[in-house]
Amino acid sequence: MGESSLKFGGESAFDSAESLESVLESRCDSAESKHESNESTSDSPFPRLDSLPQSLLALKKPPKNLFYKGDLSLLDSFKVAIVGTRAPNPYTKALTAELSAAIAKYAVVVSGGALGVDIIAHTHALPRTIMIAPSSLEIIYPRENAKMIEKIAHTALILSEYEKGYMPHKYSFLERNRLVVGLSDIVILPQGDLKSGTSSSAKFATALKKPIFTLPHRYNESTLTNALLASGKAEAIYNIDDFVEKYIAPNACRHCGNLEATEAIHHLSSLRDEPTARRGNPKNNIESDEILTFCAKRPSFEDAFAKFGNKILEYEFSGLLVRENNTIRTK
Repeated sequence: MGESSLKFGGESAFDSAESLESVLESRCDSAESKHESNESTSDSPFPRLDSLPQSLLALKKPPKNLFYKGDLSLLDSFKVAIVGTRAPNPYTKALTAELSAAIAKYAVVVSGGALGVDIIAHTHALPRTIMIAPSSLEIIYPRENAKMIEKIAHTALILSEYEKGYMPHKYSFLERNRLVVGLSDIVILPQGDLKSGTSSSAKFATALKKPIFTLPHRYNESTLTNALLASGKAEAIYNIDDFVEKYIAPNACRHCGNLEATEAIHHLSSLRDEPTARRGNPKNNIESDEILTFCAKRPSFEDAFAKFGNKILEYEFSGLLVRENNTIRTK
């Protein structure tokens, strides 16, 4: 994606005055309609998937094609959608960042590249993230997130159902949301109000029977997610480590058919509470351990994972390694 070929679009909020029930019943019916007069007749300069991911076939009207830029191997992982408001409060910003980084140790974070919750999730999950674009792939949208979207294209994966020259329209965000939710195994909505586009993701997740999770908020904040909790349609995340250990790590390993890694995670979980003296000082083992020796040089997480695979996750989970931004180091 060269800079000279890029176009930029703006991002605006998508609001509605509907109640939760009408949101869940009728908000996004137009999302699964085809693009009618807006459908491009030009061929995309980007390659298309040979076949759609199986999870998208559950949609009432799956996309005709998916064009891509980046690492297709991410599609083989357990996938967690994280989507929400474009104007998160400081509490949501901090916890979305922490949550995304924790999930990315085991799974892939899927989102829509929008301002706010979406781009925070992508940033802290990189390179273990997939962005679903509301535009064709040669158009960077929204322009405010251009630098991060470029990084996603080069180190992670961007998907779009639109061919060349497609600028987003109001319903494009609904179409994007259905793919974000449809592609994912579970859905996390950190913050959102009844008068917001996050409600479309809640509707799709409910219709597709995807497990929904959210952060707990104070009274009269994040009115959509509080309503989902009150109605029993979502579960709250009270402790990120516990959530990842219960819902993400085991499912991620089972998804890849890696029983050995699953057993290792359960074993390492028990080690977390074991006194350091009984486990030994990790730094004393650096010279005799290939993984610790490699990570003492602070390589990128992507390089370390490519070299050692799930062993990197096991070491990180046991506290032997620490991930910072996109690097991994010994503790």
